[in-house]
Amino acid sequence: MSAKATYRIPQGSELVLERRRWRVVGKDPEGYAVEGIDDGECIVLPFRRVTEALTVGDGEVITPVMAETRRKLLDYTGGLEKLAQLPEAEQRDVRARLGLILAMDVLEAEGRKLTQRYLDRADVHRRLRDIAKTLSDNPHLFHDTHIGSAKRPHSLPSGRTLQEMRSTFISYGREPIVLARRHHLKGPPEDQRRRMCATQERFIDYVANLYLSTQQPKIGPLYENSKAAFKLSEQDILKGVKLPSVTTIRTRFRQLPQTMVEAGRNGKRHAQNKYGAGSTDIRALKYGETCPTDQYLMSIFTNAKGETCIKKIDRAKANEPLEKREIRRLWLFFMIDVATRLPLAWLLAETADGDHQKKLLRMAMRDKTREKVRYGCKHDPAPPVSLALVKSDNGTAARNGEVYASQLGLGTAVMTGRAYNSTDNAYAERPFGTLQWKVLNFLPGYTGSRPGELNRYDGQKKAEITPDALMGVITRYFVDEYPYTQHNGTGMFGATPWQKFEEVRERSDGIDAPSAEMLRLHLGEEEQATTSSEGVKFMGIPYNSSALQRFAGGARKKCTVMLNPDDPRQVTILNAETKDLITADLTMTIFADLTLEEILAVKRAAIEANPGLRTLHEEHLAEARRRRVRESGFFPDSDLPSSYARIDKLWKFAADMANVELVSMSRSVTTVAPGSIMDRTRSPAPYAGLPAQDEPASPAAPDTPPLEPSTHHVDHDAMTPGATPPEAANDEKTTITKPMFSPITESKV
Repeated sequence: MSAKATYRIPQGSELVLERRRWRVVGKDPEGYAVEGIDDGECIVLPFRRVTEALTVGDGEVITPVMAETRRKLLDYTGGLEKLAQLPEAEQRDVRARLGLILAMDVLEAEGRKLTQRYLDRADVHRRLRDIAKTLSDNPHLFHDTHIGSAKRPHSLPSGRTLQEMRSTFISYGREPIVLARRHHLKGPPEDQRRRMCATQERFIDYVANLYLSTQQPKIGPLYENSKAAFKLSEQDILKGVKLPSVTTIRTRFRQLPQTMVEAGRNGKRHAQNKYGAGSTDIRALKYGETCPTDQYLMSIFTNAKGETCIKKIDRAKANEPLEKREIRRLWLFFMIDVATRLPLAWLLAETADGDHQKKLLRMAMRDKTREKVRYGCKHDPAPPVSLALVKSDNGTAARNGEVYASQLGLGTAVMTGRAYNSTDNAYAERPFGTLQWKVLNFLPGYTGSRPGELNRYDGQKKAEITPDALMGVITRYFVDEYPYTQHNGTGMFGATPWQKFEEVRERSDGIDAPSAEMLRLHLGEEEQATTSSEGVKFMGIPYNSSALQRFAGGARKKCTVMLNPDDPRQVTILNAETKDLITADLTMTIFADLTLEEILAVKRAAIEANPGLRTLHEEHLAEARRRRVRESGFFPDSDLPSSYARIDKLWKFAADMANVELVSMSRSVTTVAPGSIMDRTRSPAPYAGLPAQDEPASPAAPDTPPLEPSTHHVDHDAMTPGATPPEAANDEKTTITKPMFSPITESKV
């Protein structure tokens, strides 16, 4: 069974479905055969789809009769269709004429015949005015209205004009717009009103093309140079065509769309930021669901040293500039919650880098009571929340792998917009303008919105507020003022951010709490450390726990310590030996309520405080140490030679210990048969190369002293360089006058 149409849609009607226009060209068993008016596409729309769209108001049917009636109405009014399209003064005129039409209907209902002669009577005119005032409930209905002719605008028109006005009103379906004056239709038709010829129009386009340049030329010089460069044809010269004046050029340029002028002279990006259509969609319904962030170089100079601006200037250096970084501008990092418009985090930094972006994320996910107490806020700041989505532009602070990895590790989705496109991140950028005009504009050192805006005010010379004082001003504004200000942004409907927060908290299941351990792992600082019996130390800060001692087992083990700089009460310890995360507690409880930056500042202050007093203490320490050493008796006088006698003896002892005895390993001597070593038939064998005992030796020199019996010992270290060692004696002709051993003549047994 085929479906049937519920609504009657004649052939040739215009059907509007989901903002698309179709022309009904026929009807098939399953639906309407339509043709796209804009693209010519031909399809069949099912009856069910058309019926559902028309039922819920997603569609519209324009029949040929309705289209023709509308066309005639637009032709009569010159393109006007509704009363709201007219200026307020002309709307009052139309309401006065409509009152007269309704008054004539009342007279006709009373049985009066509305002839021209009858409507010309003065008493009828007075009656028509009274009835119109009564029907409109406005006694000033005809006050300062144009209802008559040009000569008598405040008088009622004649009977003939009143009768024609009523007939026209009825013939056009009683549309009030037909009662409006049509003086804008006077003169020739629109297509015949052009007074410029084609060449003149081409010259205007030529100048406009040059005017819409990013070099931003002035119209006057541009017009004169364009006249010299523009070429006229022979026909134009024959006809005597004159180029338009500069006044005509200026008039035409004022008629150009402002978006077109901005795109041509300032670039498409500037035009998009200034005139681009924003989004009116509600992007978040839960606290922490969408959190845009951005950075802003604040329009104010601060005194970085925080000292009194009094300085003794040397006459020779009177014209030198101030020291570097003494006066500077700071970056403001900011994060806001879209659902409630509560400021989640803000901080000041000297540079726009990733470290400060991580600090901003930590601030959004932690308690901000410290800032409340430090800067004297009266109300509570936004509570910490686990971030579901963080949206930022393509700036260097957020566009780096470390920040992306930290957010993804926390389970936070990352969305990156285009840099320098305010419509992509309007939620985070809009509070910067509010802060500038409501807060920074009234502080000393204000620089203005752009360079050169403040002609007679030098913000750099007037800078006197310190960065910490500026942070206090901004903190008090974002905690005590901004959350309690009526907000008219998309989805706020005039409620304050805190009011919206209370509403969101009541309608949701609660706020997702951040994890302290996840903050340490993904947004914290890490350091390599070694365990000991007292735990581990992070930058000299001690931490310990039972789990850590069980892991170390009394040994020294390398590990990685992760610390949240905003909450140093605990650390997370990682090691390759164990897969479990080890948590250690701060053992120096004096640092429990400080941040890592404050702890390091305390340690630095203890070292650097009062250098003169510390020098005096060092002198006291040196004097006391000298006295203790002198009285101990262990240290002799350094001027006495006896104080160095022991070291000299030890040097000699060490030299003697270095001498090594060398026994000759030579095998060149003669040997005897086994068992005959004790035979006394002959003397012991001489050295190789020497004569035997019974052989006559060579005569020795008379003054040569006899050789003493001794062992064959040679001190190699004492030998003269180049001397021949005893092992090489076989290679030289050496004569020894006395044998090593004398013959044995008596038994020693």
